[in-house]
Amino acid sequence: MLIEALAAVTMLSGGVSQEAAPYAPGGQQRVAPRGDYRDSCSSEYVNRGRLYADCRDRRGNIRGTSIELNRCTAHEIRNDDGRLVCGPFRGDYEDRPGRDRPDRPGPDRPDNGGGWGGGREEITVYRDALYRGASTTFRGDMANLRNSGFNDVISSMRFRGTWEVCTDAYFRGTCRTFSDDVWNLEQHGLNDRISSLRPVRRGGRR
Repeated sequence: MLIEALAAVTMLSGGVSQEAAPYAPGGQQRVAPRGDYRDSCSSEYVNRGRLYADCRDRRGNIRGTSIELNRCTAHEIRNDDGRLVCGPFRGDYEDRPGRDRPDRPGPDRPDNGGGWGGGREEITVYRDALYRGASTTFRGDMANLRNSGFNDVISSMRFRGTWEVCTDAYFRGTCRTFSDDVWNLEQHGLNDRISSLRPVRRGGRR
């Protein structure tokens, strides 16, 4: 009875659902498959039969990772310490913690040199050290944080890409460039002092 009911549901839906067969044959699927890895990963996409994502490891670092989808047809994909895994199969780390890997393929350009997620820069700032307290994410220049609610209150930061932060508005005062996550800005003399920030492009500041 159960088998007949499942068959009827399949026929009504016009074929096998994504839940039953989440990975298209031949590795042609472009949409990232479902799985609990999405709870701790971001910027996921599929390129040439391989799933790419930025996943958080046990220390809170963002790791670039990937896995071949044809190995995961019978298993749900999970995040294990910043690495994509499914059943007995383990994916690959694609970068070092806190840094972009420039040769990760983009979702539409297999030879994309723009970095993870197609070269998108992103910074998440926190009011407290150890990535705690209120937080917000910026993806472009913030010449003056006065109206953002985060002027002179930032104590820790996490990055995608390289960012310049300055103690005064309009990128003036003391400025520092960071690529690695900063768990406490006190050690850099910048705790509760940042008033502007912007991504640093490859080949130059802008």
